[in-house]
Amino acid sequence: MRFLYVVILILGSLFSNAQQKFGKEIVDVLTSDEFHGRGYTNSGADIAAEFLVAQFEKYQLKPFADSFEQPFQIDVNTFPKRCGITVDGRALIPGVDFLPAPSSGSATGTYQLTWVNKDNFSTIPKKIEIDKMPIEALAIDTKGVKSKDSLQFFYRIRDYFSTLLPIIWVQDQRLIHSISQTQQPFPILQVKRELIENATAVELDIEAVLLEEFETRNLIGYIPGKKKKKICFSAHYDHLGEIADTVIFPGANDNASGVAMLLNLMKHYSENPPKYTLVFMAFSAEEVGILGSKHYVENPLFPLNQIRFLINCDISGTGDEGITVVNGTIHKKQFKKLAKINLKKNYLSKVKVRGRAANSDHFWFSQRQVPAFFIYTLGGIKAYHDIYDKGETLPLTAFEAYSNLLIDFIRTF
Repeated sequence: MRFLYVVILILGSLFSNAQQKFGKEIVDVLTSDEFHGRGYTNSGADIAAEFLVAQFEKYQLKPFADSFEQPFQIDVNTFPKRCGITVDGRALIPGVDFLPAPSSGSATGTYQLTWVNKDNFSTIPKKIEIDKMPIEALAIDTKGVKSKDSLQFFYRIRDYFSTLLPIIWVQDQRLIHSISQTQQPFPILQVKRELIENATAVELDIEAVLLEEFETRNLIGYIPGKKKKKICFSAHYDHLGEIADTVIFPGANDNASGVAMLLNLMKHYSENPPKYTLVFMAFSAEEVGILGSKHYVENPLFPLNQIRFLINCDISGTGDEGITVVNGTIHKKQFKKLAKINLKKNYLSKVKVRGRAANSDHFWFSQRQVPAFFIYTLGGIKAYHDIYDKGETLPLTAFEAYSNLLIDFIRTF
């Protein structure tokens, strides 16, 4: 009996390690340089989509139409070739020393800086006097500004003057990137304080390209079950791409980890036929404004009222401090089931509850009254929307425990 118990423990450990190893392999592939940050330059998102279609086929999913692909179009602002700032002869590095704001436009040349700070911001002229101002570029420093109203005034200065000239925003916090659907006439550049605070001029070489009606695609497939109702798993596969062909945002935790969880569940259920039909949804354009899932709910491949429940996996790469369940306060019965399973099996240290939030692909389903959870892991690395969210530093601490919790949870339906 003792020998059997030891064998069971060893097999359980091997299964758990196998899941984590599988997740690590997927994350490493998706964050490799060949995927270009899964963005909208150098075909990054398309390369990721092609990889995922191959996985759908490998696990013998079925498409709802002629293919797994659901194409749609977006507008997206990019920085494909040139994105440079030189200060006092030093060329700054995108992602390390500075970042362009998502909607930044182009600018090339040397610009003298006019500084705005807490001591002189009240002297900035009104809008109507801008043509009289001998300003080439504005450097905005909010150091020492404590009033929220005053800070909002600085933001208004930035937003207005960025339609007229380049803006340098002195940055004390870490650099975080995102994507815009629009482009301004001039750039807003977040630059680390120690590299810019005494500068009198900057040399800019910024090329922004707005891709209009850019085609990308959701990927949808299913494993058939015995029941008409469907349970859905979703994850977005896109990320922030790259800047100037050289600076890549790998997006390991956000959201190669969620895609790894999606594929791990796909693999499990391809080997263990489900009671419900399981639908696997890999969305694009989440980083552009949750657009892929929005397009899907507006153009569903089957009636949305057939969805028994949806679980959205976004940021699944840590778990040292447990998970948070968005919409847990909305779907109290399901949350209690999930928390009870976790308590009984001791999978994760905590299962925290959160209310409604428009912060990932579950949102548009919730807006259509589809019961949905968005679950994300807690603790571990702090890298997010920066160049440091790398596969080699993502621990996948609770990957197998989180996966097992979801599998057990699905059994309750």
